[in-house]
Amino acid sequence: MRIGVYGGSFDPVHFGHLVPVEEARRLLSLDEILFVPAFQPPHKPAGPSAPSHHRFAMLALALEAYPAFRLTDFEVARGGTTFTIETLRHLRAARADAELVLVLGSDSLAGITTWRSWQEILDEFSIAVVEREGFPAGVLARELPQAISGRIGETIFFAGNAPVTISSTWLRRAIPAGEDLSGSLPANVAAYLRRHALYRVP
Repeated sequence: MRIGVYGGSFDPVHFGHLVPVEEARRLLSLDEILFVPAFQPPHKPAGPSAPSHHRFAMLALALEAYPAFRLTDFEVARGGTTFTIETLRHLRAARADAELVLVLGSDSLAGITTWRSWQEILDEFSIAVVEREGFPAGVLARELPQAISGRIGETIFFAGNAPVTISSTWLRRAIPAGEDLSGSLPANVAAYLRRHALYRVP
């Protein structure tokens, strides 16, 4: 079994986290995608805008429509900051029967050299890259250090999905502004946002 591991703050989750990742799952023949919401993302020192229990609950709602998507509370339950290498090694120990593939946005791949133990991640795990707008595969292949670009096609694979254009940053601005969110995130997530008044200006 090949399991994709997709982490992030999901603040909030939206179709850009879902549709392209499902496309990548099919194109790269992954059996499942395991979503790992962060309690405190390492690269966001100010912290997520919504508490972890709300982000986890919204993600659980969003994944209901995707049979091959799973959810783990490993980082949320652990608390504090968990680095990707720690999560991957924990999951590998728990799922010795499976091959784990780290799923990243192309924007994250562009900055992976700032990650804790990034070389160990590259040495120990394959990576599936979901293209995000502004970070096309061709440009990254030319601009990334050889230590990374040399692995493209060997242990780093671009999914070839339609580029993701929506972002959580935009949603956090659009929600308090009262903008139309249809087509941006699942209806049950939008209802949860309204019910709990998340991302509203105090």
